[in-house]
Amino acid sequence: MEEQGPVASGGRDNPSEAPHEATLLFRQLLELSESYTKFMGGALSVNDTDFKAMGALMEVGPMSAGELAKSIGVSPGAATSVIDRLVASGHVAREQSKTDRRAVLVVPNPVSVEMAWAHLAPIIQASEGTIRDMDTRDQHAVLTYLRAMTDAFSHSSAESA
Repeated sequence: MEEQGPVASGGRDNPSEAPHEATLLFRQLLELSESYTKFMGGALSVNDTDFKAMGALMEVGPMSAGELAKSIGVSPGAATSVIDRLVASGHVAREQSKTDRRAVLVVPNPVSVEMAWAHLAPIIQASEGTIRDMDTRDQHAVLTYLRAMTDAFSHSSAESA
């Protein structure tokens, strides 16, 4: 007999009930996001972890190896390997801090940032345009749903840790 627990039933209380279209679209978005991350990694010739590091550097700007390790959730040793690969591929450079001579910062290459933004900008613009075209009530509904999903993922990953 087939298991009908939360996983088998898609997390629904009633396994015979079909998932809501929003749930299906959310699942599809997660799958597309994963595929897009792989596409971006391929476009920039980096693996998923290296792309995640580039994303953190693009968002925050130059940071130390330790800060980068924390931001992408890897050990300092793993971050060093990520940085070594990104330096070798020309996507980042190690530069001495202008404010602390002992500190070395990982700095994204502006050409690499521009290449990444060329791919990311249309998606960000579509997202921003869509949400801003909605009335306040619809925006609130979207935010409520996305916050609930963010909380669900955060709660689930915290339990798994």
